[in-house]
Amino acid sequence: MSRTRVADADTVLDRLQGGLLGVAVGDALGATLEFAPPQPADALHTEISGGGVFGWIPGAPTDDTDLTIAVAEAYAAGFSLEGVADRFLAWYQAGPKDVGGTTAAALHGYAQRRDPRSSGRSGERSAANGSLMRTMPVALARSDTSERRREAAAVSAITHAEPRCVQACVVYCDLVDALVRGIPVAMALAEARETSRLLPAVADVLATAPHLDIGHLDTSGYVLGTLGVAVWAISQPRAFEDVLIAVVNRGGDADTTGAVAGGLLGARDGLSAIPARWLGALTTRARLDQLAKALAGLRGAPRD
Repeated sequence: MSRTRVADADTVLDRLQGGLLGVAVGDALGATLEFAPPQPADALHTEISGGGVFGWIPGAPTDDTDLTIAVAEAYAAGFSLEGVADRFLAWYQAGPKDVGGTTAAALHGYAQRRDPRSSGRSGERSAANGSLMRTMPVALARSDTSERRREAAAVSAITHAEPRCVQACVVYCDLVDALVRGIPVAMALAEARETSRLLPAVADVLATAPHLDIGHLDTSGYVLGTLGVAVWAISQPRAFEDVLIAVVNRGGDADTTGAVAGGLLGARDGLSAIPARWLGALTTRARLDQLAKALAGLRGAPRD
């Protein structure tokens, strides 16, 4: 993969921070509209106001941000797959308001067997976006392509071992890494399509999602639909705020489409592009700032 474009250190840090904080901002903005229908153009939701079907406190994390923080904390503590899985389990056993069915079933199995390499669900009906929503820290911590792909796949498979879920996480992390380095979006997508043995369905998302009409975005919670929303988002030549508002106002699984798209937009545009009023509303802001810097410190020089 090309390494010809190298951004300066300050820009890279801004984009790394944007990637992590973008997940949290998209999650918090979209939480209000989870399970809602698409919103009318004259009544768009534009502020982090909480509420929604789970009655969220404004700026509070849903499962998207909670599990993203769990992955980031595992990296900051010295990465191990068991360390990630144990943090997932502790979160699950604490009784979160919202947890996906695939995640719940996998973590119930992990509690019994304590094997993160066999706990994930791989059935046809397990192709949800629950691992994609939390994979950002892998991309931020690992600049080496082989290491990043291996760990993205393994972290996904703790709960979501279905091949489309695993590969969506790998591709998403490849895109984050390319955007952080300053690779233009079209080139980043082309690089991602060069991945060997790419599933046809995943390759199709990378090729077609940039050209979709917004009304055809899939916000159902299907993993490749959510990946497509994020690919569409970074392909729009508009500001972070405008694109993220457009995404979450499609409703459906709005907290997760917001988180996944917000992360990619943040990696593209940087922390400096995220509205200060949204960042200020996050209840987890201080912890996310610490973790973003810790993840940035883990990135070594590329080895391939």
